[in-house]
Amino acid sequence: MQNHKKQEILEQIAKANVIHIAGHTNPDGDAIGACLAFGTALEQAGKQVYVILEPYAAKYSILPNQHLVRQPKEKADLFLALDCGDFERLGEAGQWFEKADKTINIDHHGSNTRYGDFWFVDGAASSTCELVYDFLEGTYPIDTAIAAALYTGILYDTGAFRHTSTAPKTMRIAAALMETGIDFTKIYHRFFDSRSFSELKLMGQALQNAKLYLGGTVICATITAAEIAACHGSSKELDAIVNYLKGVEGIQIACFLYEKTETDVKASFRAGEEQDVCVLAQKFGGGGHVKAAGCTITAPLEQAKEMILDAIAVQIGQKEQA
Repeated sequence: MQNHKKQEILEQIAKANVIHIAGHTNPDGDAIGACLAFGTALEQAGKQVYVILEPYAAKYSILPNQHLVRQPKEKADLFLALDCGDFERLGEAGQWFEKADKTINIDHHGSNTRYGDFWFVDGAASSTCELVYDFLEGTYPIDTAIAAALYTGILYDTGAFRHTSTAPKTMRIAAALMETGIDFTKIYHRFFDSRSFSELKLMGQALQNAKLYLGGTVICATITAAEIAACHGSSKELDAIVNYLKGVEGIQIACFLYEKTETDVKASFRAGEEQDVCVLAQKFGGGGHVKAAGCTITAPLEQAKEMILDAIAVQIGQKEQA
């Protein structure tokens, strides 16, 4: 399915007055950055903007214009879904999506279902923030507030420019954002060098629970809701764990599972050079990228783990398809 033209999407945005913007449930740095950046640009253009996001980690409070994150008071002329691969992942914001006069879906997940009236999906882009930059640049002024939000999203989704999705264009955009005068070292420190004590404890508990499987080619760590509570932490502080697991030598697939409820498990996957974890996530109704993906499984934690390891064994050729 071909993308709608950028100019066509920009024209729809220009015509709207009341605009709702939302990212996926359990929003990460890219979703938060994209929503705040686009929201700031549109508010400065005179639009009435509501950014609808679930509660997120305190570290994102350094980003400007947090006042935009609020519940809508009226239906939208236009709803912008950013960094959200399918309608279901909008969560409660989906009710406002359905009420809006027009809907636009901008995303960098190749597994995106192309929902909405208009869409622009580029699976080769490093992040949705990279795509948002392309939409804003030359049409809306990019000040330091917008640049800080975009830089945060790009930094987050590229793992500080380490992931294979980082392209020369990504670096050129990052340079342009730096030239606005943002404190890029502060942003890096906030998201990669600083953490709460509870986040440190959660990392330690997850690593203690980690085990190797399938001849040492797969690593899987889990953490229960009780363990999260014992660390006085929250699920908002678990982002870094799966990337840490992936760094173990010889690992083809890294998995991190945490218990959302007794019957719901959130799984995050990272892949080595020869594996595709988006395919793995899609088997359980999730999605993402070739090297980074995730899903939610309705099952107890140990059962969900067994299901995932079985699927991985089939994928890497250590078990025949049932």
